[in-house]
Amino acid sequence: MKFEDLNPELVALCRTADHFHMAETVIGSPLRGLDILSLKGIERKRSLPTDVTNLLIIYFFTEVKGTVYHRNALSKLYNHWVSNEAFSFSKAQEMVNLDMHSVLGEMDRL
Repeated sequence: MKFEDLNPELVALCRTADHFHMAETVIGSPLRGLDILSLKGIERKRSLPTDVTNLLIIYFFTEVKGTVYHRNALSKLYNHWVSNEAFSFSKAQEMVNLDMHSVLGEMDRL
């Protein structure tokens, strides 16, 4: 995925939305139990700024919406962004350009 391919309205919402609203907006429907579990997995983590976490949520849920995924995948991706020091929005934009599935596969063969 390329950052330029993301919906600009969603990207603008990164600065103001809470994580659950952000995910629901990306998915376009109410959150499923799996989605809520995934979001709760990153809810208490405060390593990344809100706008960066919301960009991660756009990135993740754009790729997985409507599919079944491992409930820890979002948390693992979050940790990957932290370990790669994606603490600024510009660094997060670079991270969006990575293939999420290969990153998760490298971590746990999901």
